Amino acid sequence: MRPFQGKLRIRHLETILTIVDCGSVSKASQQLHMTQSGLSRAIAELEEIVGGRLFERTGKGMTCTALGETMCRHARILLGDFAKAETDMIAVSRGDLGSLAVGCFSMFSGWPLAESVQRFRVQYPRVELTVQVGMHERMIEDLDSGRLDVLVSRSLPSLDSEIYRSVTLLDDAVILACSPGHPLALSERIGLADCVAYPWVTAPPQTRVRTELESFLRQREFAVPDVVGALSLEFALEMLASGVYLCMLPRSVAMVHQARGAVHVLPTVLEVEFPPLAAIWRRERSSTRHIREFAAVLASVVEEHSSA
Repeated sequence: MRPFQGKLRIRHLETILTIVDCGSVSKASQQLHMTQSGLSRAIAELEEIVGGRLFERTGKGMTCTALGETMCRHARILLGDFAKAETDMIAVSRGDLGSLAVGCFSMFSGWPLAESVQRFRVQYPRVELTVQVGMHERMIEDLDSGRLDVLVSRSLPSLDSEIYRSVTLLDDAVILACSPGHPLALSERIGLADCVAYPWVTAPPQTRVRTELESFLRQREFAVPDVVGALSLEFALEMLASGVYLCMLPRSVAMVHQARGAVHVLPTVLEVEFPPLAAIWRRERSSTRHIREFAAVLASVVEEHSSA
């Protein structure tokens, strides 16, 4: 491959990613405010720079070649690094010490994230801190692109250890919780058969957790309860407050909210395995000081709770 140092431009990176996102030259040209012929010339120029074909035309539009997929992966990283550099420089120009963008899987967005953010702000008040809460799959994409610096989420087996660093924070079970005024909270002895008689809030259909749960119940000849699929702590707590629903929660999160009087943890065993909670970031990120410091704060919050 011919060297392209000094030839590759930001517009080249933006062009290839726009084509991939749009799936066709016509749609990409509209988004880039270019003619289709102009965009075709841009693709040819980029392919000449990298020394090979980046796209194949198919009945479904433009499809990346192996070289194109590699180019896209690096383009997202490079553009993410540019965005991160811009954010850091803006923060420093205001007198801050840089920035940190944290993503968090929604079930842990209350505890331990909120307490960790508060402590981090006390220790590092001059670091501009932003938080994004959502689903693991979407935030991994944001981590890969550089829109996030660190992700607090389940460390799934699919994570490549050669690409991602992680610090394990917590490895706990999943339990069922209800409101303190729920009929099951007032019963002295309950079993799983009692629980499936009520509606649940748990993972959406076709997810690994939902599939394992349904398999677990069927193997023990229990009916699958009426389920609302959602992975939002705020939504789950609101549903529990109705006094009817049960919710699957990480034990650590449920115990925090039980101590606050918001939920009641049911003595029911659910043999559904979950990967540990971890702080995750990409190995190639050059600026990891604030990431490591935030991970350390998270670890201390979790450890204090576990030993309480």
